Amino acid sequence: MGDPVADPVIQSVFANKEAEAVNRMLRSIESNVHLVPAEMPDSVEVYLNETDDWPDWADPEKVRLGQKLFHRYGMQMTLALFLWSLPSAYAWAKAARVLTWTGGIDKYVHRRIIETAQFVLDVMAEGGLEHGGFGVRTAQKIRLLHAAIRHHISKDPRWNAAEWDMPINQEDQVATLLSLALVPQVLPKLGMDFTPEEEHAYFHCWMLIGHFMGIRPELLPRDVEDGQQLWAAITERQVAPSENGAALTRALVDYLKLRIPGTMMDGLAVTLIRELCGDTVSEAVGLEKTDWTRHLLTPMKWMFNLADEVQDQSGLAAKLSASLSRKLIEGLHTSERGGGRVNFRIPESLKEAWSVSGTVPPMAE
Repeated sequence: MGDPVADPVIQSVFANKEAEAVNRMLRSIESNVHLVPAEMPDSVEVYLNETDDWPDWADPEKVRLGQKLFHRYGMQMTLALFLWSLPSAYAWAKAARVLTWTGGIDKYVHRRIIETAQFVLDVMAEGGLEHGGFGVRTAQKIRLLHAAIRHHISKDPRWNAAEWDMPINQEDQVATLLSLALVPQVLPKLGMDFTPEEEHAYFHCWMLIGHFMGIRPELLPRDVEDGQQLWAAITERQVAPSENGAALTRALVDYLKLRIPGTMMDGLAVTLIRELCGDTVSEAVGLEKTDWTRHLLTPMKWMFNLADEVQDQSGLAAKLSASLSRKLIEGLHTSERGGGRVNFRIPESLKEAWSVSGTVPPMAE
C-alpha cells in the first residue's frame, strides 16, 4: 500500500502541470522558513494544513523526554544513523532497488545522508514536533517526496510491481521508521546507557513522527517491545543479498572514509558497521572484512562510557566521546548534493547542547 492522503496530492499536481512549484519545495528539504510556502498549489496547501495535527494518543511529556535523550546523546545517535540505520536499510533488497533506480548511486547516497540527518535533527530538536515546527514540516515534505517517487517509479514500465512490490510502501516506511526509533538499542555497544523510561519516550517520539509521515495507525508499534518484534519480522522477511544494497553500502563507506582524517583509520567505518549491524546485515550488503581497527572497539567503548558518566560535569569528556560523530556532522556542511553545496542547518537548541557552530553558508552552484 502507498499513502491514500499524499498520493492523490501528487497525482493532482502532475495532472495540473504544477510540478515545478512542488519540486522547488522538495529540493530544499533543509529549508522550512515558511510554514506554508508561497505559491503552492491549492492541493499542497490543504495537505500541509491538514496533516500537521497531533493524534490523540501522543503524550507531550514523553515527547519532551525523548528529545532530551537526543540532546544528551544526539551526536552519537547521528553516528548510529551512519553506522546502523542506513546499512540496515540497504540490506532490504527490494527497498535498495528503489534507492538505486534513478542511478547516480554516489550522489544519491550523499543526498540521502544529508537529508536524513537534517530530518533527524529537525524532528528531535526542542520544539521540532510542535505545531508548525521544523520537524513537522520536514516530515510533511518527505512524505510528499515519497509520494512523488512512487508516482514516477510506478509509471516506469521497467518496474516489476508483481515481484518488487509498490515502491516505498507502508512496510518499507515503518521499517525505516524503526531503524531510527530503535537506535538506542545499539548505543550500549558503544558503552552508553539510559533508563527504560528514556528509551520508551524516545520511541514514542518516533511513533509521533511516523504519524506525520503517513504510516497507517495500525502499523505503528505500541511500545519498544512491540517495535522490536516488528523489526525482527520485517528483517527476517526483507533482508537479502543484493547488488543494489552492496553498491549503496560501498558508497556509504566511501563517504565515511572521506570524513575520517588520513588513511590509516579507513577501516574504522567497516569495523563499526559490522559491530553494530551484525553478520546477517553485513553479509547481505557485501561488507568487506574488518582490519586492525577492530582492536579499537574496546578503548572506544571505554571512552564513550567515561563520557556518559561525567559529561554533565565535563564538557571535554563529552567532546571526546563525540569526536567521530562531530567529524561526520561537520562533513555534512561540505558535502555536495546534486552538483552544488548543501546548506546543512543545526537547530539552535542542539548547537547549544553539543557546543557546535551553526550552519555554513551555501556555496554557489
